[in-house]
Amino acid sequence: MEKKPILIGLTGGIASGKSTVIQYIRYQGYPVIDADKLGHRVLELGNPGYSKVVEKFGKGVLNKDKTVNRLVLGRIVFADPSQLKALNEISHPIIAEMVLKEFESIISEDSGGIVFLEAALLIEANWYNMCHHIWVVTLDAAEATRRLQKRDGLSESEARSRLESQLTAKERLAYADVVLHNNGSRKDLLSQTQRALEELQSN
Repeated sequence: MEKKPILIGLTGGIASGKSTVIQYIRYQGYPVIDADKLGHRVLELGNPGYSKVVEKFGKGVLNKDKTVNRLVLGRIVFADPSQLKALNEISHPIIAEMVLKEFESIISEDSGGIVFLEAALLIEANWYNMCHHIWVVTLDAAEATRRLQKRDGLSESEARSRLESQLTAKERLAYADVVLHNNGSRKDLLSQTQRALEELQSN
């Protein structure tokens, strides 16, 4: 029997090790759709999101060449939760359409394929609804704080406030079909990833 194509949503909090897992998955030859990259395309001239953003936030967010000044837009939305919500309401459905289009394009070449969607906001943006399985990379809050401090040169309180601005591990894990625990070494995380991939192929 021919296998049906599968879209797997992969998510995790800041400093969870999501990038390490995705890098390994790519190395194993699986196609990956990057929601962040698609998010950047939403603001490009010619994308339906571009005109909606200009309409909502005004021409003050544009550079002289009519491109969106991400820095200016970022200052507006991160200073006011209602403005961030407005931007997300414009961009998230457009990104969802782009994900489905890219998924269809990939599986048209490999109909029984397994495709991964890397998305930090997989759950918050409701993109998990498009996925057949959800993989969550997780680690203890104290370890996440320590790694984020080290990675981005932040104080403990800065790191903690960034982590507290997103979903908790418990909220994320409620959606998980596969959980990759990253409290140990990189090698251990990649071993778990390899086992999950093997299980996927055997089903």
